[in-house]
Amino acid sequence: MVDSRSLNRLAASGAIWGPATFIGAWVAGGLHTDGYSPIGDAISRLAAEGADTSTLMNAGFIAYGVGVTAAAWPLRFIIGKPAATALAANAVLTFGVLATPLDRSESIDQLHTVFAGSAYAALAAAGLLAARHLSAVGYPKASKLAMTVGSVTGVSLFAVVFDVASGLFQRIGLTTSDLAMMGAAIAYLRKK
Repeated sequence: MVDSRSLNRLAASGAIWGPATFIGAWVAGGLHTDGYSPIGDAISRLAAEGADTSTLMNAGFIAYGVGVTAAAWPLRFIIGKPAATALAANAVLTFGVLATPLDRSESIDQLHTVFAGSAYAALAAAGLLAARHLSAVGYPKASKLAMTVGSVTGVSLFAVVFDVASGLFQRIGLTTSDLAMMGAAIAYLRKK
């Protein structure tokens, strides 16, 4: 029989393999798509209706959603309950991104934009909320790092909204938060 400690460790590892798979999918998909620009094109273009890379990118979205959903609960011990709730919201909204691929219809594209923007905002909030928790429990350096992560992700979101090198800023914001999430999972796994 598996004990709760082992289950929590397994769940927390989702914050490592989920984002790593997601990043791997958009890197590989982008490298194998002629004319695709990681600076100007959104990651979701790789999962668009009819895209040759849609299966690969959809697998990345699924891995991210499953991994981060599982990890949110145990990571509350590291980043606090509000930040963990924001991470869980980000993961659930990622399934909305998956369910609304670009180029299916104008209304689906609009829903996609709502899901993607909301997921991104939840990810930025997770960093900022983690900073607050880490400060309250006496980890000022970790708090400053989490504040930086949340801020970089938030600023990147605004750049994407205003279509300023949106592919590049999307990758900067997501990768920054994904690496921080991986770091929180590693911290959890080392403590437990």
